[in-house]
Amino acid sequence: MNWCASSAGISRLLCAVAFVVSACEEPSPEPYFQQLSNRDQGERLKAANRLLRFGDDLIPRLVEEVGSDNWLVRYEVAQLLGRLRNSAGVPVLMEALGDRSSAVAQAAAWALGQIGDPRAVSALLSYTRDPSKGVRQQVLRSIGSCYSDSIDAAVSDSAYAAVSRGLRDSTPKVRIAALEGIRLFGYRGAADQIIRMSRDESPEVRHVAVQSLGHIGAGVGPRSAGPPTPRMRGNIVEALVAALEESLQSIRTKSVRSLEMMGASKAVTPLEWLEQRGTEEDKREARRVLEKLRVDRPALIGGD
Repeated sequence: MNWCASSAGISRLLCAVAFVVSACEEPSPEPYFQQLSNRDQGERLKAANRLLRFGDDLIPRLVEEVGSDNWLVRYEVAQLLGRLRNSAGVPVLMEALGDRSSAVAQAAAWALGQIGDPRAVSALLSYTRDPSKGVRQQVLRSIGSCYSDSIDAAVSDSAYAAVSRGLRDSTPKVRIAALEGIRLFGYRGAADQIIRMSRDESPEVRHVAVQSLGHIGAGVGPRSAGPPTPRMRGNIVEALVAALEESLQSIRTKSVRSLEMMGASKAVTPLEWLEQRGTEEDKREARRVLEKLRVDRPALIGGD
């Protein structure tokens, strides 16, 4: 018997067994957690994406890392909890709203909005007047995302009041977030304010306001009470017609589509003007909506 050959064969077999055992072992998340403190944002993102592969099994460790001394780690962990959308992360994220880093607090507010757990509404309400614009923006948006008809009546009223107040915030991005939040309250009692916002100094705010007016006028969206009164409908159509004279193409287009959503036959004449004198996009959009309104006009005249 060739003992050398036999020994070599056994060695190869042992190596093969070791390889198989190694391949079957569960990968460790530790190297990726270590990368969350890397100052290179790209490297942190790579590590976060790798950690996502561990799924909900990672929740306990993420909850633990929210208490890290490194704000970068706390920030990335809050983001991961939001991306996993597991309600087990809600309690620690509510605590993180008070983080000494506004970036971490903003990430926590965003994460709570992604999870959408009604328990978070009360905690979010404590930060609607936060000095950080970014925190206020995410808080108002997440209040809408987390809102539920099942929450306590007093909390519900406070949430509605906070989002309504946000419509008058000094920062455009916060006003936009409030518009997105108030949508999930069915735009209740906000129509007049949103009409004013269609003339806001910020074009971004005007764009979202014009879109919102279409929803209100058509009576569509979450918790909508249905179409508005004839008087309010007329006011909305008037505001949307005024927006047809906007200098920005995107707002004019959004106004045309909102009028289409409402089936606003009274807008036929201004739309005809836009079809004749507007840009190529104006003409295309106006022509498309006019064809629809002219067909439906006999049935709509009474509604306008």
